[in-house]
Amino acid sequence: MLSSSPYALGVIFVTLALMWVLQMYLAKKQATGFLDAVNSIKGPGLEVAIGVNQPKWGRKKIYLAISADVNSTIVNGLTLEGVTTFAKSKKVSLFNGKTLNEIANSENKEPIWDAAKMAADTLIKKLQSKADSNSTN
Repeated sequence: MLSSSPYALGVIFVTLALMWVLQMYLAKKQATGFLDAVNSIKGPGLEVAIGVNQPKWGRKKIYLAISADVNSTIVNGLTLEGVTTFAKSKKVSLFNGKTLNEIANSENKEPIWDAAKMAADTLIKKLQSKADSNSTN
């Protein structure tokens, strides 16, 4: 019935286009929600970085945001895990109190630790850069 209609192909393409627009809207909403959550763990004297694990095919990606103080101690963290645009960020305290070097040099191979290592490496560089710029002033 639909296949006999001359408009069948057009209906299919319009439906696909609408689904794509919905996907982009939901992805933008998820990204802004996560960035708002990341902003909630920022504070005076804290630096924040986001790391992501590099999963093998079929495994979900994990985004991890951690905040660290000037002593390189992790103060707060949150994750975004899931395979759909409906995934929400969650607070995580697994790394609280650990130093950035402990995380960066860890031998743990769990996906959340891969994301933590990436974020810790970024924070180490950020804090070192900040210290270098302060020492030249």
